Amino acid sequence: MQKQGKNFAAAFIGTALEFYDFALFGLLAPIFSTLFFPKEDPIAALIASYCIFAAGFLIRPLGGIVFGYIGDTFGRKKAMVISILAVVLPTSLIGLLPTYSQIGLLAPIALSLCRLLQGLCAGGEFSGAAIFVIEHAKEDRIYFSGSLVTASSVVGMLAASSMASLCALEAMPDWGWRVPFLLSFPIGLIGFYIRKNTQETSAFNKAQKEGTESFVDLIKNNFSSLFITFGIGCFIGVLYYVPFVFMGHYHTLVTSLSMSTTLSIITLGLVVYMFCLALAGYMADKFGPQKVMLTIVLATLLLAYPAFWLIRSGELSLMIQGEIILSILAGLFVGPANGLTASLFDVKGRCRGVSFSLSLGISLFGGLTPVFLVYIINQTQHLNWPAVWILFGALIAGVSIIASSKVQKRILMKPSLANSYAF
Repeated sequence: MQKQGKNFAAAFIGTALEFYDFALFGLLAPIFSTLFFPKEDPIAALIASYCIFAAGFLIRPLGGIVFGYIGDTFGRKKAMVISILAVVLPTSLIGLLPTYSQIGLLAPIALSLCRLLQGLCAGGEFSGAAIFVIEHAKEDRIYFSGSLVTASSVVGMLAASSMASLCALEAMPDWGWRVPFLLSFPIGLIGFYIRKNTQETSAFNKAQKEGTESFVDLIKNNFSSLFITFGIGCFIGVLYYVPFVFMGHYHTLVTSLSMSTTLSIITLGLVVYMFCLALAGYMADKFGPQKVMLTIVLATLLLAYPAFWLIRSGELSLMIQGEIILSILAGLFVGPANGLTASLFDVKGRCRGVSFSLSLGISLFGGLTPVFLVYIINQTQHLNWPAVWILFGALIAGVSIIASSKVQKRILMKPSLANSYAF
């Protein structure tokens, strides 16, 4: 039991750190737009800042291939040990970068390079940690265990939101934004130590005897699984980054709330999201992931517009209700996702399959969300675009989940998965 707890802690701390790093960049994008870009055009600077935010996501699928290969070939544990160090270094370096007023155009270039390296290294971190935990889990706790890994990401988000709130205070010195990035280094070292002392999963040890298939063969043999996981990732990206990242800018468009109040609303939403993740994972173990996730897709189609109507009302209590609705929908959909996507791939190709396709979906529909919405709202002056974006993602997810049942049954019937903790 003690070893099992250590294995879970190893996955959780790395995931929390990854989302702390990524969320911190998104939440502080408005500050970066004033520090790393010319101040003549604030909208252009904000869009450029969000473009750098998105760049870290666009390279994540490549990172998913790299670290997924390590996980499938050399072990889940080794991939996690390497990835946590690789994520920490560029994040800490961001806290040391000079600004535009100090080195001119080299400042946004350096920021972009750090973000790209951060995204590359984080590409396999989240999925790799989830697979590590799921393969260690008991058969009746697969989806709940997977949901707890995502819940640990909320711990990172909450820490990032708290740090961003402090940075938004008037009393905070000009260099205060650097501190949250520098703090990731000592936390990463703790995570590295914990991960070095974990056990490899029995599922990987059994599958290792069969060898590792090439990435080309992985695509040929798992074409449906890759598309389904991609579709689920698309909706996860939208559900996560609209209410918890882009919403900070959206409130400045429709209300007169201060940055600190806005971040407090987002923080409340994150707490609700975290509890809904665990609840959805528990429900998926009881009733099946497809039933839970399809129900939430339908609920999203009904509630996305009303939620944004509440947020646009300008009344604080109604805005909080709108944020909570989006948070509940996000948590209940995302909770079973780790377990479902992992079950769509054989053990020997699971890390690469999930990391690549899930990262690709989240990157395109999550990382690009702030850029797309800032641009299109600025061009059209219509404030309902976030709701439209969520509805579009829900339709993609609905088709993907319906298609997943047949693929999941086919994978579970493979002899290579027999007598394994992983499904």
